[in-house]
Amino acid sequence: MKLRPQGLAAFASLLLFPLALTNCVISESDLENAVAEANSNSNAYGQQLTSVNGQGRVTIMEGSRTVATCYTASPNIEQTRWVNEQQQIVVKSRGNHGPATVQLFNSRTGRQEGTVMAYELANGGPAWATGMAD
Repeated sequence: MKLRPQGLAAFASLLLFPLALTNCVISESDLENAVAEANSNSNAYGQQLTSVNGQGRVTIMEGSRTVATCYTASPNIEQTRWVNEQQQIVVKSRGNHGPATVQLFNSRTGRQEGTVMAYELANGGPAWATGMAD
């Protein structure tokens, strides 16, 4: 049986592959240092969400990273409140005059999941809108 150059290279790589894996050893102290460094990084995922109010929008931040932008019905943001362990945010906004709108947004996507007028909350309303009545 005669080996071709391609076959010989493939055969040699099969013999060398296990040797390359033996160099992939990480000590426990190196692993602990890497985890501590990752946890101290200000841009790391898993931080508490914060909201930044803007003109007609609320930007959801995780550290310095923008997660989502929620576009409100009116330009003036009056009040925001987290619900469902920061999975959603309730935003009350209004124009320069007139009624306020209360909206429920998904905090990861910025998608609107519910809306109600603030004056309607005087007679009750969805649980997520509690405390946002006019």
